[in-house]
Amino acid sequence: MTRKKKPVNIKNAEIVKREAYVNVLKKITEEGMCPFCEKHLMKHHPNPIIFKGSHWLVTKNGWPYEGTRHHFLLIPRRHIESIEQIKADAWSELQRYLRKLQKEYPFAGGTFFIRSGDVEYTGATVQHLHANVVVGKKRNKITDAIRVIVGFKKGPSS
Repeated sequence: MTRKKKPVNIKNAEIVKREAYVNVLKKITEEGMCPFCEKHLMKHHPNPIIFKGSHWLVTKNGWPYEGTRHHFLLIPRRHIESIEQIKADAWSELQRYLRKLQKEYPFAGGTFFIRSGDVEYTGATVQHLHANVVVGKKRNKITDAIRVIVGFKKGPSS
């Protein structure tokens, strides 16, 4: 018997303390829907869509990682969960939106990563493929690192 995947993983959200985000995820879990599917996105997401193409929606993250200057989400308009499901024309559109973000929100450096596959491995909270563009501040004597979960390692007692 295959177990149906849940649309969100609250445990992953609780690792980095963001209480407001965890509370929203609890509501989404009760509703049993995927919060990144286009028909549901605006029910709980506080920010407007910046760009909308044939394949992707681009928005600012409603719950950005602590310390970011910018944190954008690029979300496929259709529900997909893994990189293998991205078609060639969708990859091209994603690239165009990355360039457009750089042009409209100029930044000297940033991090781009894709959450793909099972959230029990990725540390993501939503079981819907999505990309992140994270822009921090310039490193200096008083800055600290932005912490992001990108997966899990064997623990000390394992």
